[in-house]
Amino acid sequence: MIEEGTWAWLEIGESDLFAGPLPESVACSAFANRELYLVLANYGQAPASVETSGKYVPVAEPSAAGATRWDLEARSLRILRRCDV
Repeated sequence: MIEEGTWAWLEIGESDLFAGPLPESVACSAFANRELYLVLANYGQAPASVETSGKYVPVAEPSAAGATRWDLEARSLRILRRCDV
Protein backbone atom coordinates (compact mmCIF):
# COMPACT_ATOMS: atom_id res chain seq x y z
CA MET A 1 0.00 0.00 0.00
CA ILE A 2 2.85 2.39 0.81
CA GLU A 3 5.97 2.65 -1.32
CA GLU A 4 8.37 5.38 -2.37
CA GLY A 5 6.44 8.12 -4.14
CA THR A 6 3.08 7.36 -2.49
CA TRP A 7 0.79 10.34 -2.07
CA ALA A 8 -1.41 10.40 1.04
CA TRP A 9 -4.57 12.39 1.80
CA LEU A 10 -5.67 12.21 5.42
CA GLU A 11 -9.08 12.89 6.94
CA ILE A 12 -10.85 13.34 3.60
CA GLY A 13 -14.18 15.12 3.92
CA GLU A 14 -16.42 15.88 0.98
CA SER A 15 -15.07 14.11 -2.11
CA ASP A 16 -16.14 12.60 -5.41
CA LEU A 17 -14.64 9.33 -4.12
CA PHE A 18 -17.99 8.82 -2.38
CA ALA A 19 -21.56 8.65 -3.66
CA GLY A 20 -22.69 10.84 -0.76
CA PRO A 21 -21.44 12.43 2.44
CA LEU A 22 -19.51 10.28 4.89
CA PRO A 23 -21.26 9.45 8.15
CA GLU A 24 -20.14 11.73 10.97
CA SER A 25 -18.35 8.90 12.78
CA VAL A 26 -16.35 7.77 9.72
CA ALA A 27 -12.93 9.08 8.71
CA CYS A 28 -11.23 8.30 5.41
CA SER A 29 -7.67 8.50 4.16
CA ALA A 30 -6.44 7.77 0.63
CA PHE A 31 -3.08 6.50 -0.54
CA ALA A 32 -2.13 6.61 -4.23
CA ASN A 33 0.80 5.13 -6.10
CA ARG A 34 0.36 2.48 -8.82
CA GLU A 35 -2.92 1.65 -7.07
CA LEU A 36 -5.47 3.71 -5.13
CA TYR A 37 -6.30 2.66 -1.58
CA LEU A 38 -8.93 3.93 0.83
CA VAL A 39 -8.79 3.42 4.57
CA LEU A 40 -12.23 3.75 6.18
CA ALA A 41 -12.38 4.03 9.96
CA ASN A 42 -15.59 4.06 11.98
CA TYR A 43 -14.80 5.76 15.28
CA GLY A 44 -18.42 5.62 16.41
CA GLN A 45 -20.23 3.30 18.81
CA ALA A 46 -22.75 2.24 16.12
CA PRO A 47 -22.36 0.59 12.71
CA ALA A 48 -22.07 2.88 9.68
CA SER A 49 -22.27 2.47 5.88
CA VAL A 50 -20.24 4.17 3.18
CA GLU A 51 -20.95 4.12 -0.55
CA THR A 52 -17.98 4.72 -2.84
CA SER A 53 -18.36 6.10 -6.36
CA GLY A 54 -16.04 3.43 -7.77
CA LYS A 55 -15.57 -0.26 -7.09
CA TYR A 56 -13.10 -1.41 -4.45
CA VAL A 57 -12.03 -4.74 -2.98
CA PRO A 58 -10.85 -5.37 0.58
CA VAL A 59 -7.05 -5.71 0.72
CA ALA A 60 -7.55 -8.76 2.95
CA GLU A 61 -9.71 -10.42 0.23
CA PRO A 62 -8.01 -9.63 -3.12
CA SER A 63 -10.12 -12.15 -5.09
CA ALA A 64 -13.44 -10.69 -3.86
CA ALA A 65 -15.78 -9.04 -6.34
CA GLY A 66 -15.59 -5.26 -6.48
CA ALA A 67 -18.21 -3.41 -4.48
CA THR A 68 -19.35 0.14 -3.79
CA ARG A 69 -21.14 -0.33 -0.45
CA TRP A 70 -19.13 -0.83 2.72
CA ASP A 71 -20.68 -1.64 6.07
CA LEU A 72 -18.43 -0.77 8.99
CA GLU A 73 -18.98 -2.20 12.43
CA ALA A 74 -18.58 0.16 15.37
CA ARG A 75 -14.94 0.98 16.13
CA SER A 76 -13.68 -0.81 12.98
CA LEU A 77 -11.32 -0.23 10.06
CA ARG A 78 -11.43 -1.36 6.40
CA ILE A 79 -8.58 -1.07 3.90
CA LEU A 80 -9.78 -1.09 0.29
CA ARG A 81 -8.05 -1.15 -3.11
CA ARG A 82 -9.66 0.42 -6.18
CA CYS A 83 -10.41 -2.25 -8.77
CA ASP A 84 -12.08 -0.44 -11.70
CA VAL A 85 -9.35 1.93 -12.91
